[in-house]
Amino acid sequence: TSSNGVFIFWVADWFALMNDKMGGDLDKIKVVGEYLKQVWAASGMNMDDNKVIFKWASDEITNNAATYWPKMLDIASRFNITRIKKCCQIMGRLEGNL
Repeated sequence: TSSNGVFIFWVADWFALMNDKMGGDLDKIKVVGEYLKQVWAASGMNMDDNKVIFKWASDEITNNAATYWPKMLDIASRFNITRIKKCCQIMGRLEGNL
């Protein structure tokens, strides 16, 4: 933020829900997301002057549904489960924990 750039922080609430974080309770996930904003501020990130923007994945997907869902379905139709498993393993997930 000191370089005059804008940092966009994506709060991946729906993705946390899909991964059963906080027991799959979206309200708890949102509380943790709000808490993490305070953690970033406490760590010294300058939150003034609109240099840091927090965007919730659920809000962005919902507000852009007409664009997001057709694109997501197009991508999903181009991949098979074997390829997805391989990509998830590369990202550090074990096959049994996808």
